[in-house]
Amino acid sequence: MLVLLSLLLLSVPAGATVAGDIAAGLPMEQVIQNALGTGMTIEAIVAQALEAGAKYQDIVKAAVALKLDLARVFKACMEHGVGAADLMAAAVQAGIGMEQAANAAMAAGAKLAEVRQALANMGYPGADDYTYSAPTPPPPPPSGTPSFLGGGGGGAVSPAR
Repeated sequence: MLVLLSLLLLSVPAGATVAGDIAAGLPMEQVIQNALGTGMTIEAIVAQALEAGAKYQDIVKAAVALKLDLARVFKACMEHGVGAADLMAAAVQAGIGMEQAANAAMAAGAKLAEVRQALANMGYPGADDYTYSAPTPPPPPPSGTPSFLGGGGGGAVSPAR
């Protein structure tokens, strides 16, 4: 166990930074994983990566490969001046569907007209009819019933011998 823990600690250099990892030539997936391992948020990682000169296309490609929340990645990129249409195109190029890219852009705060235009430019059939419905949270558990079933296991205590 100690050996495994030591190997894990060695895989993320102490004091590693997003900018330092990018300057060292690490793949963007590794840069993001290292930063997540230190407790950084996706938004902070994206901001630092862009400020360090990373291409938004590389960030989006890594985010798709790592199955990160694309809406959060898109929002952070958009806050640094990257257009929603460019992010959608990068995400589709990275392997996700056009509608999934559009949903991520909408969840990140893109305007519907911009998303529809991006879909049309990518050849999405029915781009003019695309609509977005934000995901709904799961329903709460039914009231009046405990969220757990079963007893407390209060069994008998054996007398000491």
